[in-house]
Amino acid sequence: MQFKRSIIAASLLSALALTGCGSDDSSSSTGGNNGGGTTTPTAKVIKVIDGYLSEAQVCVDRNKNDLCESNEVVGMTNAKGEITIKKEDAGHAVIAKAIAGKTSDSDKAGKLGSSYELVANADSKVVTPFTTMAEVQNTTVEALAAKLNLDANVISGDYVAAKGTAADKAEAQKAHLLARSLTNELAPTLAGNNPETLATSAEKITKVIDETINNQGTDKLDDIVIDIDENGQTSTAPVIASLNQYLEGNTLHFASMNKSYAAEEGVFQVHLDKGTLTVTNDLGESITGTYSIKDNTLIHEEEGEKSQEEFVYISAQTSLAVTPQGDLSIWTTENLNASDYTPKKFTTALLTGQTWYFLSDDSINEHADPMLAGMTFGTDDNVTITEGDEILTAKWHIQENENGDYNTLLIDFPEGENDMNIKLLTKDSNIMTIADQANSTGKDHFSLLLKDKALAESILAKWGTEL
Repeated sequence: MQFKRSIIAASLLSALALTGCGSDDSSSSTGGNNGGGTTTPTAKVIKVIDGYLSEAQVCVDRNKNDLCESNEVVGMTNAKGEITIKKEDAGHAVIAKAIAGKTSDSDKAGKLGSSYELVANADSKVVTPFTTMAEVQNTTVEALAAKLNLDANVISGDYVAAKGTAADKAEAQKAHLLARSLTNELAPTLAGNNPETLATSAEKITKVIDETINNQGTDKLDDIVIDIDENGQTSTAPVIASLNQYLEGNTLHFASMNKSYAAEEGVFQVHLDKGTLTVTNDLGESITGTYSIKDNTLIHEEEGEKSQEEFVYISAQTSLAVTPQGDLSIWTTENLNASDYTPKKFTTALLTGQTWYFLSDDSINEHADPMLAGMTFGTDDNVTITEGDEILTAKWHIQENENGDYNTLLIDFPEGENDMNIKLLTKDSNIMTIADQANSTGKDHFSLLLKDKALAESILAKWGTEL
């Protein structure tokens, strides 16, 4: 079966006579996880919060080993982040697994870009970054609150709801921003968290929060997240709370990740405003259409043909959308067509000792053939590449371009394999968009490096599969 590309791209090409070719809702109710479909009076409802996390996997740690084991899974959280714990499990600590590509956060549009685990003791009604920090640091939430200079009553409860109370609003906003930012510092498993590293991260984030309040008050705290990069430097980024916020009134750029379509089409510019969509190709030729937005899906019509793009990951730097026909496209606020656009710079800290998951189209025609490989960059000059059962070792280093304004990642494969000369186009804390200059045919073929394997696998599952 032929997989169709984005209808936006196809319609523009057709209209301009250019050459071309033609989540399941398994949220748990508060009574759905006690085995009988009803809530017993002594069962307890807990809430999993960064924002409210839906489709987070919840376990009860019956054997007290800080692991979420298969026989301890009690279900998934509902849209409010809630799940019911049965009477016989109410005395155990609770572990919640936020799963990249599956779990949603009420703070943000799309799915989570990184996986992490939260934990709380049996006495807590909430499972949050604060209860997790307390457990990791072997302290109480009250003692942690004192260290963080936060109200213990706020961080030991539902700080999201507390923002609706005038007396607690300012303190709850601070707590929520700290929690939102701390999740980016949490390891995929509880055991992977370092108490000292978490404490240092919390201190850095708190400093930025205090500076923000001093300069702007508390009004902007709900609109930002504080990131810590691989070099330990902090920066703020906007929270994209909805697809409407991301698209409406903005000019974005998108391209198919299908190798053949990318070579044919290049990068498109799209502007969406008040129901009118304008798409412009890299020759400056445009068409218009109509659109609407529902949840994380853009529904549009051009030349009488309707289609849709489901946004599975959203950030200002890199967003990913998939059509019902299985075409994956990258969207970004970066103008990749600009004559003065300069790629980003790789750093050794970004790669050394890290595993990134390389996702790319390996096809030779319009039928996408997605492939996924793990790339583990050693502290020496070796990179170990794993694709399925195949493992090979290559050499890697970072090389400055002639002007020194950007660099590329060179991967030198064994004889018989094509080397890679990779430039970095967009980057956030979870995804890097890259293009291989060594195998360029004129227009960039885009690939991804993803930090989280679960996110990479969830995107791979959607790409090239007709729904």
